[in-house]
Amino acid sequence: MTSVPLREVLSPEYLDAEDDLRTLAHKLDSHRSAAGRVAWHWYPGTEPPPTSTEPGETAGEFGVYHLLVDATIQLYATGADWLELTLDIAWSPSSKVTVNAAVEVACWCIQDHNMHQVRRTQWHVTNSGEMVDAFTAGTAMLADILDKGPFEPQPWRILAGLPDPSNTKP
Repeated sequence: MTSVPLREVLSPEYLDAEDDLRTLAHKLDSHRSAAGRVAWHWYPGTEPPPTSTEPGETAGEFGVYHLLVDATIQLYATGADWLELTLDIAWSPSSKVTVNAAVEVACWCIQDHNMHQVRRTQWHVTNSGEMVDAFTAGTAMLADILDKGPFEPQPWRILAGLPDPSNTKP
């Protein structure tokens, strides 16, 4: 995260979290199971989703997240199958800032969903302190997985009740 321009990405009310976020991200980046596998992305100028919509619709009805910054840690990739950990800060569909941590696997359903989040946690944050607390919890969740595994997608699919590549798509 050292190259992420957080001052261009985060709203002013979250800028006091910058040093703590960088410290936490560095711990994740340097974890022995993540070293060389972490990719950070950022999206400056990302505005929150609209809080009002067309008559009869509710804000966030379409479920679109507006990413501010995210990280992926690729643990397994064969070209056809993959497992990765993700951590992001985003505007939620309801225009709240969230921190999200997840385990994602490639989709092997008949109808291709691209991926499934087989474990996910989300925190809504309203200030720098809450953002640091949520980012701390998210990095801890991912570090726990990096410590213990599993490091292949099949066990995660079994836990989530998802199809396995051996018995789905042709």
